[in-house]
Amino acid sequence: MRITNTMMSYNFLGSLNKSLEKTSKIQAQLADGKALHAPSDDPIKVVRSLRFSTSMELNNQYTQNAQDALSWMNTSDDDMQDLSKIMISIKEQVVQASNGTNPQSAVQTIGDAVDNLINQMINIGNSQLGGRYIFAGQNDKTAPFTRSGDIITYNGDNEKISMPIHPGEATPGQDSVNLTGTDVFGPGLKILNDLIDIKNHLKSGTGADQQWLSDTGLAKIDGDHDQMLQSHTTLGSRMSIYEMAKTMLDSSNTVIAGDQASNDSIDVAKGIVDYKNAENVYKTALQIGARIMPMSLVDFLR
Repeated sequence: MRITNTMMSYNFLGSLNKSLEKTSKIQAQLADGKALHAPSDDPIKVVRSLRFSTSMELNNQYTQNAQDALSWMNTSDDDMQDLSKIMISIKEQVVQASNGTNPQSAVQTIGDAVDNLINQMINIGNSQLGGRYIFAGQNDKTAPFTRSGDIITYNGDNEKISMPIHPGEATPGQDSVNLTGTDVFGPGLKILNDLIDIKNHLKSGTGADQQWLSDTGLAKIDGDHDQMLQSHTTLGSRMSIYEMAKTMLDSSNTVIAGDQASNDSIDVAKGIVDYKNAENVYKTALQIGARIMPMSLVDFLR
């Protein structure tokens, strides 16, 4: 096979270009610290990096769900504490009204106070977070509780709001973050209706009413408060699960980020050595090329 000067020039220029590409590639890696700029850089590492990115994206979504869930449940927890305090206050007022020593007018005044406390409970029941009513179930764009005289209506539903923090289909038992109006005030709003009944006996204020309050009213308050506390306890259990899950998700995020950084980042010390070697190869190639490239008219004129 006959080797011509043109063939030697083309071969040299091809090799020189490859050497320059390698030098440029290492320079780019050192500039931003990333070893991967194209799939061809390292196909195995690129596939691994994509898996890390997918895992991080999914983990970030679960982390955000956990954060949103905790925000929702913390608001619900605060409201449940306030409702519990109001129930205790109502019980204290009823105890005072039912001791048999108060005049009817004093008992009626206590009835007005209890009526105001019922309104406070309804206001708490209509609490919002981010424009959503937290005790309305999934019908959270409508105020769940309205009152007209002694009639209190629940306008929400009993559906659960799910914020998954794990792969798989969401299930209300594991992933629900809300308490519905039924959870808070009992089926048919029993707690609120019992309080309306107690308020009416207070507003009447007769001796018979005071006796009813002592015999029946206080027992209703205790039973209703226990039911409310049970719902509050259920909420607290779910909060603990989400708090632990968020801690684990945060930890997983740190691990995944570290693994991806290790996979994607260049070894700076090795990169510098490789760059110097590539640079030396390129300079040597230039020196050799100066000798094998065809001489030009300028060379002859020298």
